[in-house]
Amino acid sequence: MTRADIRLGAAAIAVGVIMSVQSEFRLFLTTSAIITAILARSVGFLYSDARMVSLCQVSLAGIGGWTVGWFALHTRVPVEVALVLGGIAAVPIGVLVGLPALRLRGVDLAVVTLGLAAAIQITVFNRGFPGERDNFLAPRPSIAASELRFLWFTLLVALVLELGLRALRRQAVGTSWAMVGQSERTTAAAGRSIILTKLTAFAVSAFVAGIAGGLLALQVGRVSARQLEPIDSLVIFALIVMAGAAGALGAAIAGTFSAWIPELLRMLGWSQDIGPLVFAVGAAHVLSQDSDGIAGQWIALASKFRRRRHAPSSSRRETHKCQRPSSRNSSLVVRDLTVDYGSVRAVSGVSIDVAPGQVVGLIGANGAGKSSLVDAVTGYLSATEGTVHLGSRPLHSLTAHQRARAGLARTFQRERTPTRLSVDSYLAVAARRRTTMEQRDWLLAEFDLPDSRTRIAQLDSAARRKLELVAALCSVPAVALLDEPAAGLTDTESKLLGSALSGVAGEWGIGLLIIEHDLRLIRDVCEMVVVLDQGQSIAAGPTAPTLASEQVVASYLGIERKVT
Repeated sequence: MTRADIRLGAAAIAVGVIMSVQSEFRLFLTTSAIITAILARSVGFLYSDARMVSLCQVSLAGIGGWTVGWFALHTRVPVEVALVLGGIAAVPIGVLVGLPALRLRGVDLAVVTLGLAAAIQITVFNRGFPGERDNFLAPRPSIAASELRFLWFTLLVALVLELGLRALRRQAVGTSWAMVGQSERTTAAAGRSIILTKLTAFAVSAFVAGIAGGLLALQVGRVSARQLEPIDSLVIFALIVMAGAAGALGAAIAGTFSAWIPELLRMLGWSQDIGPLVFAVGAAHVLSQDSDGIAGQWIALASKFRRRRHAPSSSRRETHKCQRPSSRNSSLVVRDLTVDYGSVRAVSGVSIDVAPGQVVGLIGANGAGKSSLVDAVTGYLSATEGTVHLGSRPLHSLTAHQRARAGLARTFQRERTPTRLSVDSYLAVAARRRTTMEQRDWLLAEFDLPDSRTRIAQLDSAARRKLELVAALCSVPAVALLDEPAAGLTDTESKLLGSALSGVAGEWGIGLLIIEHDLRLIRDVCEMVVVLDQGQSIAAGPTAPTLASEQVVASYLGIERKVT
């Protein structure tokens, strides 16, 4: 348990103590705020971490409330157990809602989930809830029969759920949510299944929403279809975006606004429809500014105050030569690989070999087919013809994340590091337990990167690009394919990068295939080089003579220029 978790628990206790002296009506409103905060949290973490929008959360809450009511009416299952079962019952529906996310994102996904919410409303809720005709009310837990005790019970449930979410976010599954929100290709390159990552996020979100619905059923005795309109999910989404989707503070603000703003409007004699309008305007402003909402602004102000009082140290932990991790000792063998885009042939019959610890360069002019070749080798693109083997294992039937787990790592032309994570969290997922923290710290030192506790968002673009290299190497792959690793670096930085790459390849026995326009780096680092021109291999062999050949000079460097 972290200090932040302890502060969260203290805040929950403080809320309970303060509300203990309030009237029952205010206790009821505060309990409603906590329940809405739980529901908002289910929306918020899905949006802030995985960058997926679900407008079906109120319907998932209804599934939880329906389940609690059914168990209370037909069984003798304790109410506390029924509450958990309500959350579990919402999970398969949540996974079903999440299936469109495998293909859709953004507005398209939001519209589809809103449509699913309408379908649930028609097929389930409009038929009535358990005991509705007999005026049956689900009983509260015996230990939480009064308004005050039920408030404490709801606070405890909210605290347990938030601590559970935080624990998950510190694990590989939670880190993968943040990675898939930043880039699906980076997630696959780290060996994580995009399908499982997205569906687990929806499953956890549905469980939290189901618990919120179960608490609502216990608070009022039962839920009705009018409380679970699909449009309410849109209001909850707007509310959590305005309040701040990234954490518990934003959810608490959202819950407070949802419970007390309507009451304030009622006291003023104004229409309660003003509330959703305010939330929509606030959400639109936050989205237009690409900010983290009210909670994000508060946290930013607090962070500035802390930095003034406690200036952070710029020093890194000292690292020493570490034990060599176990290497895979498998060669990459590419034979006659061909890639077509419709009638256009991007790569034609290219063959490449990369042995353990060997550094091979892949060069060619823009449009020569280098990135298409790498995409086909690593599974992001289907090859028309040819074979790819890692050692004796054929890779043609494996997906991108399966090839990464088999020992084929890669980076991308465009830097795709998940800026919402810390360096150590990112590398821990990318390493897949194949390296220790000491070994990863050694890699960071080799590439002149800051301490692993640094937030990725604090790094400049050049450092983030080198961090992506470290992430590819820290799983100790058999071969790593590095797409323009020196892009944007100065000559001095490029030379240091080349030295680091050579050192890691030799020390850890990792084969490297470097796609690069910086010929000085290629000449300094690579033992062999393959040259592509219009999708075909026009030369391959030892670096110096290959770069000096007339055919390479003519097609890549120009007739009048040679590498000396």
